[in-house]
Order: sequence, then C-alpha cells, then structure tokens
Amino acid sequence: MNTTLWIIASILALAFLAAGLMKISQPKEKLAASGMAWAEGFSPGSVRAIGAVEALGALGLILPAALGIAPALAAWAA
Repeated sequence: MNTTLWIIASILALAFLAAGLMKISQPKEKLAASGMAWAEGFSPGSVRAIGAVEALGALGLILPAALGIAPALAAWAA
C-alpha cells in the first residue's frame, strides 16, 4: 500500500511541477494560444505566481514525507 501511495504522489507531483514550470517559463500569450484561455484574464505576474504555487505544491507532496519532517504537510499539499 505504501508503494502505491508513493507512486501516485510522485505522478501527481510531476504533473504539478510540469504545469507550474510551463506557467513560469512561457509568456501569457503563448499559454492562451495553447488552450489556456483563462490566462487572458490574469496579469503576467499572476500567471507566474500560479505557476510558482503549483511548483511549490509539487515539492510539498514529496519532501515532507521523504525527509520525515512534518509528514502531515504532505496531506495538506495534496
């Protein structure tokens, strides 16, 4: 069961990290053109902040449980 939870958390963390890095690295116009029409309603700084929070969420899913420091934080990040 523990292995299954780690696999699911890792896949979810990779998805969050990929989405966050995409929002941080690409301009707002390119994101809107690629199907993220919601980006039109936000400033470029807001889109980058959303991406940063997604990337931090990915780290929050893995690091607390992996390091054994406040593992309950992993559940909050999820």
